[in-house]
Amino acid sequence: MAGPAADMGATVTVAPREIHDLVYRASRIAGCDPGTAERIAENVTLAEIHYGAAVRALCETLEAADLPTSAWATAPDALLSAEIAARSNGTASATFDPPAPLASIAASLQQSLERGVASTGIDGRASGATTVGAVQLHFVGRQAGAASGAPIDGARSDAHRIGIGVDQPWFNRLEVAAAGFLVAEATLDEIDD
Repeated sequence: MAGPAADMGATVTVAPREIHDLVYRASRIAGCDPGTAERIAENVTLAEIHYGAAVRALCETLEAADLPTSAWATAPDALLSAEIAARSNGTASATFDPPAPLASIAASLQQSLERGVASTGIDGRASGATTVGAVQLHFVGRQAGAASGAPIDGARSDAHRIGIGVDQPWFNRLEVAAAGFLVAEATLDEIDD
């Protein structure tokens, strides 16, 4: 019989859309407007695919902080402002006070790269739960940005094809955090039958 020790390190394979949906719903319950909740969902989903531990980082924030006023909601805006400055000046810096979880800006960084603005200052061994105090941005052009983003695109494609391994206890917490938002599609399907 498996006990609590057997559950340590257990993972569940989920589709990226499941993470996105649950994060969106949990963010809305936590008080975020639809646009902010969507942006948080995009960031967490990409961070879980590329770095791991993003679901954990969000759940820890949901349990300890006010999500709509946290770095999850504010850091992407600071990053976008720095991206605009980097386009004009060649380089810029985005600083986060308090430091932001990498999971809160992962998709925003990828989108900046797709628009030709690359980032430095993030350790290649970072997880989604790693906090980031500052990111340096520099303009590289769209073509160079697209080439640099190819590995992330490949990881995203693989995740959509085979799923993502997420720590089961944290995924369960995310499901609980999202449970109060809207009726589940499976429930609606049962009503229609």
